[in-house]
Amino acid sequence: MATTSSEKQSAPARRPRGRPRDPRVEGAVLGATRELLLDRGYGGLTIAAVADMAGVGKGTIYLRWPDKESLVVGALAAVWSRVDDPDTGALRDDLLTLMIGLMRDVNGRDGRLPFEILPELQRSGALRAYWNNEIARPRAVVALDCLSRGVERGEMRADVDPMQAWQLLASPLVAVAAVDDKKLSTQQVTAWVDIFLRGVAP
Repeated sequence: MATTSSEKQSAPARRPRGRPRDPRVEGAVLGATRELLLDRGYGGLTIAAVADMAGVGKGTIYLRWPDKESLVVGALAAVWSRVDDPDTGALRDDLLTLMIGLMRDVNGRDGRLPFEILPELQRSGALRAYWNNEIARPRAVVALDCLSRGVERGEMRADVDPMQAWQLLASPLVAVAAVDDKKLSTQQVTAWVDIFLRGVAP
């Protein structure tokens, strides 16, 4: 017998198979991953240790993250804040805003976490993609816009390669943050920006 339209409307909706994901489990797993990453580094982190700290089975983790790389990428997501173009009207103010924002990310509770994967970037495509797409490239795009406006306003020489200039400015912050446990200071960042500007001034 054919099903009438009224019968179709009254039929109960099918429930999806399996248990719904518990956000508390994901929070516990990602939190444990961050803690162990800081404590042991990427090389010392294991799925078994994460499961033990989070109080879940390894199978629960593998249902959500197929391997260690994807788990670490998930734990690092949104660790650093999103980057907006400051566009203050002055190159020095733009660069200070950008660099101080980066400093605050690094100084945050989980700010040093991305540096734990630096030794793995040449070996892991997933970790390299995370670093490039979520950390390096967004900041470079904003910085290049700031530098281009600086050239247009006559605050920076036109013969300076913008990407090399940004790498030169950002490298001290990344290098110091990667090896020094102390928090970076606004004075440090300001000094780096001022030294940089003297080198690229017309």
